[in-house]
Amino acid sequence: NHPDADRGALARIRQAASRFRNRLGLKSRHPAAGDPAALLAAGFPDRIALSRGEAGSFRLASGTNAKLRRDDRLAEQKLLAVAGLHLRTSAEIRLAAPLDLSNLPPALLARTKEQVETTLDPTTGNILARRRTRIGCLILRDRTEKVETGNAAALLLMQAKTAPDSALNWSDAARQLQARVELARTLPGGTHGVTEDWPDFSTTALSTSMDDWLAPWVEGLTSVAHLKELDLNTLLRTHLGYARTQWLDTHLPTTLSLPGGSAAVDYTQSVPVAAARAQVFYGTNQTPQLAGGRVPLRLALLSPAGRPQAITADLANFWQGGWADMRRDMRGRYPKHEWPENPSLAPAKPRPARKD
Repeated sequence: NHPDADRGALARIRQAASRFRNRLGLKSRHPAAGDPAALLAAGFPDRIALSRGEAGSFRLASGTNAKLRRDDRLAEQKLLAVAGLHLRTSAEIRLAAPLDLSNLPPALLARTKEQVETTLDPTTGNILARRRTRIGCLILRDRTEKVETGNAAALLLMQAKTAPDSALNWSDAARQLQARVELARTLPGGTHGVTEDWPDFSTTALSTSMDDWLAPWVEGLTSVAHLKELDLNTLLRTHLGYARTQWLDTHLPTTLSLPGGSAAVDYTQSVPVAAARAQVFYGTNQTPQLAGGRVPLRLALLSPAGRPQAITADLANFWQGGWADMRRDMRGRYPKHEWPENPSLAPAKPRPARKD
């Protein structure tokens, strides 16, 4: 016997054991067998006690906090099966046996529940799967394991719905597509030859419909980094459909083909702006039209260095008026480039390979 054992409690235990032996027809000298902790766990599963990280401080499966004297030899144990509990102002453990977390008795394992929680690590953006073994209010095991792709996909989709601007890679092409669709939806006279039922492509509206257009592409992804690698412009064009994308590319193109090259059109402005070096517009005597002239367009004429020098909605009038001032300034700063007096009649010339 341990020198600090409660001899009175031991005597009562022996008496109770003797009575049970008599009832079972066992001889008084028949050796005891089995693990007392396993027996206690089977009889009192609500009294399984898990250490709270401090010697002598435990939490019971029932949710109650309990204390054990810090000098007790069981005070440092991780898991206990409690037989004696004294309830005063706080619960005091009076009698218990240690349990091995790595070898739990079958009676206790039968009462445990496995729970897999999939979470998003806010720092790394990775999906983490945590498998927890619970009994009552206690978490007996908590380990990280490989995430199942189905669980990861659902979490990533929720992240995209909650924070679409940060979770997805909104390229300039995707933002331009949004603006072009909005123009088509509000175009006076509608879009001839194409269904008038243009979808709402605002970020808010797209967030609510992600189950339709984004979910199929999220399957198999396991991190926000993978989510950001998706080509959002391609996904949205697919969602828009062939007929609508063809109409957009024809009537609201992303670039204008001009005699001197091409000019990119920015539809995110209040009025679309086509910007290019001035030489690209040489040989053009009228402002190009969008959607048959139903969408106004402004032209931004840039210097050879790509800086805006003039913006006009009436190119023919600009060639006759404001061009003279721009030409005078540009000839002095970029003498190696062509600066004709009447660009509307000048043939387009290739841009010099040498930089100024």
